[in-house]
Amino acid sequence: MLSMSVAATAADQSNPWSKEVVPVLGKATTNSCMCQSCQEPIAQGCVRVGLIFHHMNGYIGLDWHHITCCETPEQLPLVDGYELLSPDDQAAIQALIP
Repeated sequence: MLSMSVAATAADQSNPWSKEVVPVLGKATTNSCMCQSCQEPIAQGCVRVGLIFHHMNGYIGLDWHHITCCETPEQLPLVDGYELLSPDDQAAIQALIP
């Protein structure tokens, strides 16, 4: 399951990748994206959560996850991109919050 921690993980000297502290929300633009939590496809048009990774050589990677695979749904309204979602998509996220 995806956990959106507000604290950055400790840097590992052997790992050239570092995780961005703030995730992003957006809609899947194709059917080719896979959830990195459950390994199932994310359907086109579905809201997804992205974790951004920066490589020491300048590359940027993005791991996408279903919003239902998020362990901390109460943080989703605070994520970049939430305000750009439709009222229906925002309501779907609010429904995940216990």
